[in-house]
Amino acid sequence: AAPRDPEVYWADIQRSRARHPLFGPLRNNIWPCAFWPGRPRENPTRVANSTPALIVSATGDTATTYEGGKAMHRALTGSRLLTLRGATAHGIYGEYGNACVDAKVNAYLATGTLPAADPTCRP
Repeated sequence: AAPRDPEVYWADIQRSRARHPLFGPLRNNIWPCAFWPGRPRENPTRVANSTPALIVSATGDTATTYEGGKAMHRALTGSRLLTLRGATAHGIYGEYGNACVDAKVNAYLATGTLPAADPTCRP
């Protein structure tokens, strides 16, 4: 459940300003989920299978965290995790401009074959 008290969000915004002056306040602001009912209307979707998926994640992504990427990788036991280290970006394939990431994703999309191990790229 998300906090319902606007003061919680205000404190988070103030705490994030020094390190992330632009995106800290945006990321820590109040979102619609603060106003949703206390209980979900349905059970959370459970993902746990051997789907051969390539998961692409940047270590500094604040929209979809690297921890979330690693959790998805653990849940999809047949997957590979392509990590872009040291990048604070979201939407890194085809948008960020990293040749390593783009080449690995293009190879996967062209062949459907996953890398043998979890690859890492650097900015």
